[in-house]
Amino acid sequence: MDTDVVVVGAGPAGSATALQLARAGLRVTLVDRAVFPRFKPCGEYLNPAAVAALDRLGLAADVAAAGVTLSGMFVAGPDGTAFWAPFAAGRGLLVPRARLDALLLAAAARAGAHVMEGCRIDAVHPGPTPTACGRYRGRRVRLAARLVVGADGLRSVAARWAGPLTPPAGARYTVGAYFERVGVDGPRGDLHLGATWYAGAAIYGGGTANVVAAVPAGWLRAHRTAEAAFAAAVARLPALAPLVVGARRVSPFVAVGPLGFAHRDAVADGLLLVGDAAGTIDPMTGEGIALALRGAELAAAAAVQALSVGPATRQALAPYDQARLRAFGDVWRTSRLLQWVVRRPRLLPGLVRRLAARPPLAARVLAVVSELRPPADLLSPRWLLEAVRP
Repeated sequence: MDTDVVVVGAGPAGSATALQLARAGLRVTLVDRAVFPRFKPCGEYLNPAAVAALDRLGLAADVAAAGVTLSGMFVAGPDGTAFWAPFAAGRGLLVPRARLDALLLAAAARAGAHVMEGCRIDAVHPGPTPTACGRYRGRRVRLAARLVVGADGLRSVAARWAGPLTPPAGARYTVGAYFERVGVDGPRGDLHLGATWYAGAAIYGGGTANVVAAVPAGWLRAHRTAEAAFAAAVARLPALAPLVVGARRVSPFVAVGPLGFAHRDAVADGLLLVGDAAGTIDPMTGEGIALALRGAELAAAAAVQALSVGPATRQALAPYDQARLRAFGDVWRTSRLLQWVVRRPRLLPGLVRRLAARPPLAARVLAVVSELRPPADLLSPRWLLEAVRP
């Protein structure tokens, strides 16, 4: 055994976990089937909580230099009503995932992690002597360690022991692409809400944007192609449609999903899951990368503690599951509440109009979903009354 920890998956959750484990003095091997930089479908929005996590890693300045800074968000409703709300504190970022992921991977390598790009893991075996097996440079490899960290996403190979994630009925698929000549000079981060769907736009300036629509699974079946489903979704969003009418698509359409609220046991003997491998959230309110980075902090702390006293058993790793519930429970509940609202066409337009008319109320909502204010600010009868009253 020539490593302490094998981390499978080098997205934000995996690379951030590997970085912190290496800084703690552990021998770390970080593997991914891709060769970086690589394209990754994503809304590419980092809220202030994500930026704060990058700052704790010492990487915020490097990541900011690779993207553009936001001081707030632009939100539009299904009838075209729109407003801009500032962040109560901090800043957000728009960063192409190809740049973000490559920066995090490079930081992990500088910290001492051994990186194996182009390594496809096809089986992970938990237990007292956990292993990850796959192919690397044309030959079979078997990586043994004291702990395997599964950070390989929604369809995690590492998490197969826990069974498949089962998103709830109504889970959405995201469909998106990069465009040029978008009708906003930018930069700007947009959320456009429809009756049962929504779209996000990461507008980088100079007419360049990443536009992603999140649509029900039935749309993909009904429209037959990702491009047709995307076009149908955008055409029915009155504040977004004019922005992309004359735009030119410069990347293929990519569909990802299903995405919804789901979680699984995140620990077993010799195995710990982080990021989407441990659970998913509907990305409407933009917490995805923030949750990945915060989850990496929790995972690294739990792994260091467990390995410092002996084998990484399920019992030794159990505090990680408990820490995730404490850290994310209110975030999940708040996101579910907002999802409940946007899935009700009779409530949504009125709510957006009220937020547009009451800037302090809009700023409070953005502060909560950006993890700058406690979720109790929204999970209260007082807020609900204020949000729905005429």
